[in-house]
Amino acid sequence: MGFGKTALLTCMASVSLAATTAPTLEPKPVLDPHYGQILFEFYKADYLDAIVELLAAKSRDRLPNHGDDAELLLGGMYLSYGLHQDAARIFDELLASRANPDVRNRTWFYLAKIRYQRGYFDDALQALNAIEGQLPAELEPERRMMLSQVLMALGRYADAAQVLDRWKGPSDWHHFASYNLGVALVRAGEIQKGAIILEEIGRRRDDDEQEIQGLQDKANVALGFAYLQNSQPVEAKIALQRVRLEGPYSNKALLGVGWADAELEEYRRALVPWLELRGRDLFDSAVQESLLAIPFAYGKLDANSEAAQQYLVAIESYVDETRRLDEAIDRIESGEVVAALLADDASAGTGWLWELESVPDTYESRYLYHLLADHEFQEALKNFRDLKSLRDNLENWRETFDVFSNMLDTRQLAFENRLPAATRMMENADLDALERRHDELRAALAQIEDAGNVVDFATPRERRLWDEVSELGATPALQGSLAEAEQPRKKLRLLRGVLLWEMENNFPARVWRQKKDLREIGRAIDQARRLHELAAAALASEPENLAEFAARIRILAPRIDGLLARLDALTALQQAEVNRIAVRELEDRKRRLDTYTVQARFALAGIYDRASGAGPPQ
Repeated sequence: MGFGKTALLTCMASVSLAATTAPTLEPKPVLDPHYGQILFEFYKADYLDAIVELLAAKSRDRLPNHGDDAELLLGGMYLSYGLHQDAARIFDELLASRANPDVRNRTWFYLAKIRYQRGYFDDALQALNAIEGQLPAELEPERRMMLSQVLMALGRYADAAQVLDRWKGPSDWHHFASYNLGVALVRAGEIQKGAIILEEIGRRRDDDEQEIQGLQDKANVALGFAYLQNSQPVEAKIALQRVRLEGPYSNKALLGVGWADAELEEYRRALVPWLELRGRDLFDSAVQESLLAIPFAYGKLDANSEAAQQYLVAIESYVDETRRLDEAIDRIESGEVVAALLADDASAGTGWLWELESVPDTYESRYLYHLLADHEFQEALKNFRDLKSLRDNLENWRETFDVFSNMLDTRQLAFENRLPAATRMMENADLDALERRHDELRAALAQIEDAGNVVDFATPRERRLWDEVSELGATPALQGSLAEAEQPRKKLRLLRGVLLWEMENNFPARVWRQKKDLREIGRAIDQARRLHELAAAALASEPENLAEFAARIRILAPRIDGLLARLDALTALQQAEVNRIAVRELEDRKRRLDTYTVQARFALAGIYDRASGAGPPQ
């Protein structure tokens, strides 16, 4: 029966590693402080804040030393938000400019990533081939991996195998590269070479990582169906029996084991895995196909009654599943499913790093697990969530406008209350008089220095002693020619000389200190004059500044309202897109169920006709 052959083409898609990797920045000194702030936000995964900081810095020409790097980073962050056109525009501009070779190579790399994600494989290959030499060590393995995936998507499996043959990269990527190489060889017709690689992956049991074990199961399934396609059922069965019974690929493995036994005409053995499949989730295509395979095997065993009964069970199961799919489609189209998906999402990440951590416990959960494994649906859901995140951000800003208005009112009131006192202080600050007094003191100091009048710079003690000596020298008793007065006069002259010598000795230092003090006073007067001018300008401009801030708030509020309206419209469109992708997937499954139902009815009719002796229907 032809329906079984459709399963032989499953599980042969390559493993994608390049589509969701964030851009890697080459370590280099940060020469612009604002670029450092941008990187700080970027490495925190606050991409929206990083974009805002970058655009603000660009508008003020604050990135003179990191222009190309900033543009490349901006394009990468746009890409993380799904803004492919904006990212491509930036990358095209970088390529058209005289950017250094490293920036050009990384630009071609991210341009290739955009084209690969959007399914433009020829253009992606052209971008990858435009890279001159090798990328930095952290990007080169991903470039070669993506090149192999592009070549496989273009059907150039031999070229893809050649790229992967000597692939070197992170150890945790080695298994994925080997898997892709094995698949590429199988699809290129070199089944035995590909089988050796897939066998090596599938036989390993020394790795406990869930992801690696899943890849091993996937390799065994791919190998098993490749053997089935090559009419090697014994080898296919050996490979498929290595798949874990509770893993995500167990259903396909059980289906393939049954078909391997059927190829060997061991129909009773084939019934064992197929009957096991019958009790599993009917949403899985392998389970659906098993419902047709079971009566097919019974028919081969001439158990026509049991075969007819199993066809009836299959038809009833298909009809019930179709009804459940219709109900799920109705719920999806109502928007309830998407709302439920994001209802418990408390993570702050957006763009590259966001992943839905859990699926809500709803009627449609059994379908959601399959949908979330689809890259297109995940990207659409991420875009929808990013739009909601942007709306929340704008809502927060909209709510702060009332706070800003209150702040302006408070500042206006404080300004009006302080204005009279500030005005009086400004008027009483006679800086011209202070400057005139400063000039007088400088002139007096110069006169004292020129005259050498050391007494003017005497200390209080020196001045007191000098006055006392001068007063004693002026007494009448010491002015006469009495012999008794000669001794006191000598002592008085000695004391006067000592005082004069001390003052003359300290005079240069005292003059220097006075000059220094006058210079500091002059600088203080200059600073006071500048502050006076600034204060006067502030008092004059404050009303205008307050009015300008109020006007900006009045302008920004309707702008944000307009952006919110646009976001609401875009969010509705994106939700419709998410719903469309989900409904399309479920509709495809409905059509497959309809096909299976027709096949089951046709086979059942054939059994009834043979039982009545009428022969098969024409």
